[in-house]
Amino acid sequence: LVLVIKIILLCFIIMILGALKWFLLLNIQNTKITFIRTLESCYLGYALNYYLFGFAGDVIKTLYISKNNENKTGIALSVILDRVIGLICMGIIILYSMPVILNVFNLSEIYIKNYKSIYFYYFVLSFLIIFLILFIKKILNSVRIKNFIINSSKKYKNRIIKTMFNIIDVFFMYKNNYQNIILNIIISISIQIIIAFSLYIISIKTLIVDLGLISHTISSVVVQILGIIPISPGNIGVGEAAFSQIMYYMSGYKVLEFASVYFIYRLINMVFALPGMFVYFFSIKRGLNNDK
Repeated sequence: LVLVIKIILLCFIIMILGALKWFLLLNIQNTKITFIRTLESCYLGYALNYYLFGFAGDVIKTLYISKNNENKTGIALSVILDRVIGLICMGIIILYSMPVILNVFNLSEIYIKNYKSIYFYYFVLSFLIIFLILFIKKILNSVRIKNFIINSSKKYKNRIIKTMFNIIDVFFMYKNNYQNIILNIIISISIQIIIAFSLYIISIKTLIVDLGLISHTISSVVVQILGIIPISPGNIGVGEAAFSQIMYYMSGYKVLEFASVYFIYRLINMVFALPGMFVYFFSIKRGLNNDK
């Protein structure tokens, strides 16, 4: 029971942080949307992603928060941008974990032979990430590129091409709020660490084995990246299989043992997300009554 309470508390923290990082993007283009409304929509999407296929939760939460709000295109793009930033952060975690991954597969001699090589790898990686961030900022602040997009959207009459240029133009709204993007990245990485910590706690309590937070972080991130492909509702079964297989490579423990760890984590999350389903059906019923 104590374990369940701890994981539910961590799920609640993940939910708050998830809503906050989305709110940082929403607030740039629509200041009328409150954090409470964002939290409600985020919880709704969180719940549906566990019970439905693919990005159903993202679609529903976008429609839910867009109701009675202007700039629906901007709201939809904030969801996409939030997802993209999340994926980039997962990629960053994998890159920083690369020395550990190579060591597990006995490939560390490829380029990491001592601690100096590891420090050099982290220095180069950090430099490239900072350079990329500054380069993107430079592009968003480029008047020439901005004018090119505006002129192109007016020049082409094809609906699809015009829509694409209009979508790109919306992204330029973020150029004066770059700190919000940085905060979103920091929160995204924090969420990944909390998810890994949740799995880590479950492993210690159920398997009575301590394989370290890094192993659980790598496995958790890889599972979420694989979870982009909608194979089953909430990718149930797929996540367990992937997590257990990766943990097997990381530790050598039996596959089924770690499958149970991820299953317990999923089960607690589904219990935590269940009220969100009632919110969803209540909102549908409320919408039908308003139409009448």
